[in-house]
Amino acid sequence: MSAGPGLLLTEGGIQALRDGDGRRSDHASGSSHGDSQLPVAGAERVGARAYAVCQPEAAPVVVPAGTFPVEPVSLPSEAIEADLSVAWRLALKRALDVVVAVAALAVLSPLLLLMALLIKATSAGPVFFGQRRVGMDRHVFRMLKFRSMVANAEALRPRLEVLNESNGPVFKMRMDPRVTWIGRFMRKYSIDEFPQLINVLLGDMSLVGPRPPLPSEVARYEPWQHRRFAVRPGLTCFWQVSHGRYRISFDEWIRLDLKYIDQWTLLVDLCLIFRTVGVVLRGTGE
Repeated sequence: MSAGPGLLLTEGGIQALRDGDGRRSDHASGSSHGDSQLPVAGAERVGARAYAVCQPEAAPVVVPAGTFPVEPVSLPSEAIEADLSVAWRLALKRALDVVVAVAALAVLSPLLLLMALLIKATSAGPVFFGQRRVGMDRHVFRMLKFRSMVANAEALRPRLEVLNESNGPVFKMRMDPRVTWIGRFMRKYSIDEFPQLINVLLGDMSLVGPRPPLPSEVARYEPWQHRRFAVRPGLTCFWQVSHGRYRISFDEWIRLDLKYIDQWTLLVDLCLIFRTVGVVLRGTGE
């Protein structure tokens, strides 16, 4: 039967908590006489009654809500204010991402079109290179780049593993033979990363945040390194603007990402964006 929300008991369960003559048992009513510990025989009787309570054979009885008072739980005002402050700053960060990404795509559209034509004219294969990457909360998405390598670059990678210049699970080579001549130019000025502004608009990435790794790299992460997935991945980060970044160890790279997560403010984002513009204009990408 339906009697509104409440707790579900059984008539058999209620009867099981009564003595044979219809009176409530001292143990069931909560009274205590003498030693609180039951003898073995008493424990067996209580166990039998508990088993009877759990039987689903009897018809259900609904106890109306409000029968048992529940004290409300209140959050400290400081915790509420802190949550609202973080939510407000994250909303501003997302707004900054969208505004800058739209403006950058509009301003850079002639350059992006030129790069697309040069890629298509100088090597076989598609203009864009889409690759599965791991983002916030380990969500896998398709990250876009201008194709800077030969079309079969992924098939050639196993032969180059012995020449990896980075430790840890990542693969980095400054003079990667798979890179085309136009690709080398784009990498020098980080132009190959510009299509990721579309990923920013889609919400998969942010302007600033840890660089998104490959799923095969994440499979080799140590437990402490997974904390970098607490935020959206970004186009730039502390590692991206570091001088001689290819000489930075993988563990130090992750520590820089965790430093960003722990010290994040909108001012930090703006500083990293301006530093990234300097890296792009000076052509210090590797």
